Order: sequence, then structure tokens, then C-alpha cells
Amino acid sequence: MVMRIIGTAISVLLLTLNLHTAALISVHNITTFYGVYPYNNPEYEILPSGCITDPVLDPARDPERQPETSGLTEEHVTLDNGQEYPLESEDLPQTQTEEEVTDLSGPIRTSLPEIDLLDLSYISFKKEVHAIIDGARKFSGIKTPVGVFVMDLTSNYYTGVNDTRTRIDPEDGAREGYFNSASVIKLFQGYILYDMLRHGELDEDMIYTDRVTGWSFKLVDMIHTMISRSDNNYSNACLRLVGNTKSNEVLARLGITDSVIYGEMSGAIGYSLRNNLENYGTTKRCARITPRDAGLILYNVYINKDSDPYMASMNRALLDNIYNTRIPVGVKKVDKGYEIAHKTGTNSSLGVYNDAGIVYGKRPFILVAFTQGTTSEAGHTFIRKLAQDLTSYFDSIVMGGGTA
Repeated sequence: MVMRIIGTAISVLLLTLNLHTAALISVHNITTFYGVYPYNNPEYEILPSGCITDPVLDPARDPERQPETSGLTEEHVTLDNGQEYPLESEDLPQTQTEEEVTDLSGPIRTSLPEIDLLDLSYISFKKEVHAIIDGARKFSGIKTPVGVFVMDLTSNYYTGVNDTRTRIDPEDGAREGYFNSASVIKLFQGYILYDMLRHGELDEDMIYTDRVTGWSFKLVDMIHTMISRSDNNYSNACLRLVGNTKSNEVLARLGITDSVIYGEMSGAIGYSLRNNLENYGTTKRCARITPRDAGLILYNVYINKDSDPYMASMNRALLDNIYNTRIPVGVKKVDKGYEIAHKTGTNSSLGVYNDAGIVYGKRPFILVAFTQGTTSEAGHTFIRKLAQDLTSYFDSIVMGGGTA
């Protein structure tokens, strides 16, 4: 009898301690992540130590919390005999208001608009854009393969050079985008995280703490800094939070299957090839991507920036880019007032000089330009000349001198 009383007392004490701990977590709403989120995968019956678990919500934000009834109108139903009785909450139809349905749904497109390839105006557009690309190549003297994607955001015509090019990695046989992403991976990562927020897989209000850097952040603020300041530590923190497998799953559901995210990038706290191998199963850094996949992301940013708050945030981050030595230089030669929402990527040891952006000119357009195995001078000259001539071309259409 005494042992039973003692056991009961211990159980009550442990329950009290657990409730106290949950209350503290609820107040501070902080999650520390050490590994890769398993996302309720049935294979993970026991979560790896330190993984993100379901957040303990503040009672005020708990979606299952019963609403206050003071001042609410009671719902009734009328029976055949004329009597009325109140409906319980579970009897009521579970519908959302129009605002709730459309708030974050945004028409995210998993593919670019279809084009009539035999349309004469499209044929003319393609011919003129390719002439501009060829001219920029000759002007810069670049000898190595380039990847270019161009989209007219008025007609929705698009074309490119090597814009869907992929390769088979000779080391592991993986099919992947031809071009090294460098920091353009951050454009893809922001797109991934915003989609996971949209689907409720991550929490916009949660404060996440990265164990490697020790930095704490909310995701929307972090994404802005990661993109606008091209912060490698935040990029790697994103990958530690989500993992490369989940990242590529999200890209696939967004219609991006040629570009592949692999591992953390160098030039950041805690980076090593060994860590990449242990945590992501590869020694590859960053991602291998295609210009058209980057173009699809930018297309969705453009068409949804006024209706989807996440795409609006991404557009602001791209506009706030502090590195403006490529596309903006060319655009500003035509009109200093044009804004450019873009993300650069650089790996000088591999001759990678990339830029991908939306040019907000008289006739807005998307330009994605990737290079590799080239010199800084050739890479910069190519992208600047390309941006300048395309801006002039699209301006000429507005003035009545083009055909698109």
C-alpha cells in the first residue's frame, strides 16, 4: 500500500515537471535543430536526438483551443416539429472563409505557360533574343558553355541557350543540372522554405536555433538576409533544418526536377566535406541547376508578388540584393531608374559567375545567365552586355520598334 502511494506521488511530480517545461517552451517558442527534420516519415519511429519536433504552441495560437463564447451568436437548427436546438461545434460544417482560402494559396505554377512554337511573333522573338545572346558571347570573348533563359513577362514568350541542359555525374551516375549554382542555391532554398511555410510544414512564428552557428531566427527574416546579403551561414542552416532529400522533394512538387540540391557550401562556419558526407550522403557542395528552373522560380515570384505574401517577401529580398555588378550594371546603362530583383552566385575557383533576376523596366522580363570555367572579366562582360542589349530590346518593343 505504501509503495503504491509513493508511486502515485512520483507520477504526479513528473507530470507537474513536464507541464512546467512545456509552459516554458510555449512562452519562448524556441526550437533548436541538430539534425534533419524527419517530417513524420513512418520509418522514424524514434526521432534522432536533437531533431526538430512538433512545436509547443502558445495557448493563444493553439488551433485546437476552444474559442471564447462571450458575445458569439449561437447556431440553431429547426426540426420538422418547429422546435429549435443549438448545434454543437462538431455539427457545424467545417468551411473556410474566402479570405482564408485565398490568403496564401497563390497560383504557384509548376510549369511555364505553353507557347505556340509556330506563332510568327514568337519565332521573331526567339530569333532576336538568340541574336542578342550570340552578340554578347562574341563581345565578351567567352569560350566555355553558357546557360541563358529569357522571358518576356508581357507576352509570356521565353527562350534560351542550354536552359534545360543536364548532365550525368561520372562519379555517382546522378542526372543533374549542368550548371554549378554557387550562391544561386539561395534562390532555390528561399523558394523551398516559403512553400513549406505555405503547406504548414514549417512555422513562420517559430524561433529556430542552429546548433552549428548558435544563431536564432525566424524564417521570413532569415530568408531575406540569406538572399539579400548572400549569407552562406544561413544557407547552410537552411540545409541543416530541412535536409537535401526533403529539399529535392519540395522542388519536385513545385515542378523542378532537373535541378538538384546536394550539400552545404564552403566559406561558412562548420563546413567540411566530411560533414557533408555524414549529413547528406555526398561530398558535393551547393546544387547543380538549370537556367529554366531558376526562371520558373522568378516567374512565380513575379506573377504572385501582389497576392502571395511569401512571394512578395522573396521579391523584396531580391530587390535588396547588395551585390549588383552583373545584370544591374547592364540594365542601368539603359535606364538608371529600373529596378532589378536578382540573385548572384560566384565561385571564382570554378569560373562560375551567375546572375538570375527580374528586370522591372518598361516591359518587364526575366534574365538568367550562368557561366562556368571562365574568367571573371569574360563572365561579367557577357552578363552585363546581355542585360544591356536585352533591356534595350524590350524597351524598343514598348516604343513600337520590336515584334514580340
